[in-house]
Amino acid sequence: MRRRPAVLIALLTAALAAPAAPALAHPTTPLDPTMPTDLTFASTDNVEHLGRFPEHTGTAGGALSADGTRFYLTDPRGVHVYDTTDPASPSLLGSLRLFQTTTGAALAQEDPDTNDRILLVDGGPTPAGPTALNVVDVSDPKALKVLATVPVTDHTWTCVSGVDASRRKNSCAYAYGRSGHVVDLRNPAKPALLESTWREAVDYGTRGNSPYTHDLTEIRPGLVMSAGSTSILMDTSNPAKPLRLTAIDQQQRFPSLGFHSVEWARGGTSPWLVAGTEIAPGGPTNAAGSDCAGENSVIETWDARAVVRALRTYKPGTGAKGLRGATFTKVDAFQVAGRGIFLDGAAPGHVLYCAHWMELHPDFAAGGRMAVSYYDRGTRFVDVGKDGRMKEIGWIVPAEGYSGSPQWITDDIVYVMDYRRGLEVVRLLDRTATGTRRSVVDRIAESSAALEAPQPPLTPGQGGAIAAALALLALTVGALRPRGALAAA
Repeated sequence: MRRRPAVLIALLTAALAAPAAPALAHPTTPLDPTMPTDLTFASTDNVEHLGRFPEHTGTAGGALSADGTRFYLTDPRGVHVYDTTDPASPSLLGSLRLFQTTTGAALAQEDPDTNDRILLVDGGPTPAGPTALNVVDVSDPKALKVLATVPVTDHTWTCVSGVDASRRKNSCAYAYGRSGHVVDLRNPAKPALLESTWREAVDYGTRGNSPYTHDLTEIRPGLVMSAGSTSILMDTSNPAKPLRLTAIDQQQRFPSLGFHSVEWARGGTSPWLVAGTEIAPGGPTNAAGSDCAGENSVIETWDARAVVRALRTYKPGTGAKGLRGATFTKVDAFQVAGRGIFLDGAAPGHVLYCAHWMELHPDFAAGGRMAVSYYDRGTRFVDVGKDGRMKEIGWIVPAEGYSGSPQWITDDIVYVMDYRRGLEVVRLLDRTATGTRRSVVDRIAESSAALEAPQPPLTPGQGGAIAAALALLALTVGALRPRGALAAA
């Protein structure tokens, strides 16, 4: 009890010293806005926190529309579409209740895929299920609806290009699920699950997730790559019957799981393919609570130049022989390891996994920036040099965050889907980091051991500023109180 006056003075002093807050991203649901300073994070001084939408706690993924004006978000309660014409302050256009169950009740559909007409997401009409693959009509964000369902679910779904029922090119004519499912979506109102699987076609098991795969990425129409214990590049010029071209075979490397996702910029013409892992707890270096050390908890660059050259003359349908044995070669690895506190961009240890989703900057070519979600260690920004070597250039780490996936919305604004904190809006400034930002409560936490020390007297001109700081504190407490809207949802 004796510490309360000192704590209040420390809070007010820190609030007065805090820099002016950036513009606030406002939820359009009836919730008190979260303070833009947020009071619970640290970052390098080239990363700004613009605001967050805490109602999306449990979100695991989102997708930006092709024209950059809409953002599709999944959380445990459904699908939400935001207007991003003002990317620093997105506004909600519409939502569709589509409930996740089992582990999805806390961790919603990851990496939802779309062609801006339909979106693929697992879910059910009630929290009790049953769940299925839902083909959601997103052509009118204010009138979202389920066109059809397919009685299967998968951890990730990937749109695959083809020709639809009207003989038009369609970037979501088919869907591949990580466990092998192939769904014909040429008529999205009448989807059909094929008997054959992409796994059988490329000699990687049948239906199920053994050997392990986490996700697939369409590099460009006719070219898809999986991410798993073996990551397979496949010719999908006939999406119903893909052909294996080449692979990064790492089955002997991983004790469990494997590569989590792959990105290959410029439609597979960049010299560097980027692959990231997600390793399950186990072993001395990756057990829950350890430091994320070891060669498996990483983001890696792979030299793709031999494959790029072979693809220039590749004839669709010829398979591996048409690629003349070209393959990928590992160049560099990046990891955020060690033990520390969030004020320094670290964590006491990881609760579950280490690295997670990453995304390359829209301008990534022969190198460039990428954003990486690193669970307890927040969101990291990394430069890939023209030699394929990686260097961290910035980060933002909340005290109680669990960064799941990042999405570039513009050249400098990133949306972070955080399992605990919801949708975050951050900006990476085009300058070198020279220090760190620490918000009000962070400063108190850092100096809490010395709160009984004598406090300096207030100067005469601080009266009005104290009133403003008290108002800030009141708003903050209000923003943190339980909300009826969230409880009802």
